Amino acid sequence: MELFLSALLIFALRVTDVSIGTLRTLFTVRGRKYVSASLAFCEASVFILALSHVMKGINSPPKMFAYAAGFAVGNFCGITIERWIGSGTILARIVANNTLLMLALREQGFGVTVIHGQGDVMLLFVVAPRRREKELLTLVEHLEPAAFVTLDAVHHALGGYLTSAAGAVSVRK
Repeated sequence: MELFLSALLIFALRVTDVSIGTLRTLFTVRGRKYVSASLAFCEASVFILALSHVMKGINSPPKMFAYAAGFAVGNFCGITIERWIGSGTILARIVANNTLLMLALREQGFGVTVIHGQGDVMLLFVVAPRRREKELLTLVEHLEPAAFVTLDAVHHALGGYLTSAAGAVSVRK
């Protein structure tokens, strides 16, 4: 019973530290140094605790399995948590020929920059909070099912019209 509880503790600690590590990595890539540093401290603390429990029974297959399984599940949980948080900004490039799509996006509070192509084709640029990604894609799929859409993460945006949860704001000074 003690071996099972020890393995369960190791598993839980690894899930926790790897989840934190996944979030830390994503915040580091986005340049959020204070959040990243705080998460790094928590991650290292939990990791040391987990490692100390593993080292007490280094030749124990259940503990080794718990350590590895915790690592795998921690990656899954970290990505799931990060998607739930939805931090960051996205750039959507939408190739469409429906003017109603542009109007509907603006009506829903999305800032849209339009470049007209040949014929009826338009290239729409939309910079929006990542937590509104699903809303944006649902609107595009509903009004222009044949549209070609690409999404990219935005590291920095300056000027223009950016949306937020409370409403759109201009970021130009």
